[in-house]
Amino acid sequence: MENSSETLLPSPFPGLSERENVLLARVQEIADTVLEPRAESVDQSGIVPADNLRSLAEAGLVGVTTPVEWGGQACSGNFQREFTETLTAACGTTWFVLTQHLGACSMLAGSSNPALREQYLRAMASGDHYVGVGFGHLRRPAPMLRAVPVDGGWVLNGVAPWVTGWPILKGVIFGAVLPDEESGGQKHLYVYAPATENDRLRSTPPLPLCAMNATATTEVHLENLFVPQDQFVKYSSRAEMMRGDQNGIAGPASHIFGCARGSLKQLRAIAARRSALPAIARAADSLEAEINACRAECLCWSQTPDKSIPEYRPQALKARAWTIELAVRAAHMAVAASGGAANSLEHPAQRRFREAMFYTLTAQTADIMGATLDRVAD
Repeated sequence: MENSSETLLPSPFPGLSERENVLLARVQEIADTVLEPRAESVDQSGIVPADNLRSLAEAGLVGVTTPVEWGGQACSGNFQREFTETLTAACGTTWFVLTQHLGACSMLAGSSNPALREQYLRAMASGDHYVGVGFGHLRRPAPMLRAVPVDGGWVLNGVAPWVTGWPILKGVIFGAVLPDEESGGQKHLYVYAPATENDRLRSTPPLPLCAMNATATTEVHLENLFVPQDQFVKYSSRAEMMRGDQNGIAGPASHIFGCARGSLKQLRAIAARRSALPAIARAADSLEAEINACRAECLCWSQTPDKSIPEYRPQALKARAWTIELAVRAAHMAVAASGGAANSLEHPAQRRFREAMFYTLTAQTADIMGATLDRVAD
């Protein structure tokens, strides 16, 4: 396999505190020595990479989004971007399982329910209690999961179609539509439920995916599942979700940059081994410059303080589409440079190509899909 121990990350990294640079060095070491060497075997195993997650947890890296008072690291957004890029450059599967859990940690940390935080958040930050999420379906026009208020809580019915990491989960935060959704209230309910299969909560076998089958992403079917009031996480709405999508167009791109970085790393290694073919080194130089330019563009629009200015939306969409197209193209370059060996399912270039396709659809909205198609069609 044409992997390399070369790191594309400067050290110390600008914009991070001294403590965060120490943490990032731990991330890079684990990525280089644990995650990337196992990435192909994990990809083909179909088994959630519990050992990888354990390595990250032992290094204190499963609570990076959690406040210090709840056992976490309370890392900055700058750190979280570099953390994500480093993980996805090495093993997309590990990142995809972990990022669901990190999102759940953030939700509990921000919840108005202190009892729920006290019960679970410290164990979540240590990696002793993994929690998944099931609410992406709330973007769909027709409700897939409904909640009806009853004495002492709610009853949930329907399907959460994308719950990742099921075999290791101790709980799931479900998002459901409340009855006033159809009358214009646009109210969404988020609650915690134990990930315990029974007559009222059933998970399907893992869904067959183009990449990252080892994430064990399943459909969870709920039938008259009672969730008590003390498991409440928050209320939200379709309008609030749409505002978040609008404000975050260019923000959630670090995982895609990580995939591109992984392909660049591989391209550099192939160029060093096949120095008689200078086109490979030239391609790597060009790719590295474009990754840096694209990252700067995304960062510019994601950090624009006033997202109501007219140029924000079209420029942020162009930046996000560039990111997606760039990651696919970077992986394609690594495939081409690898030659016929990339036909093997166990080859890192092919894995990254499939992961880049997967990231094309991650957090996709209709606007992002349109911008992506426009860029590819140009």
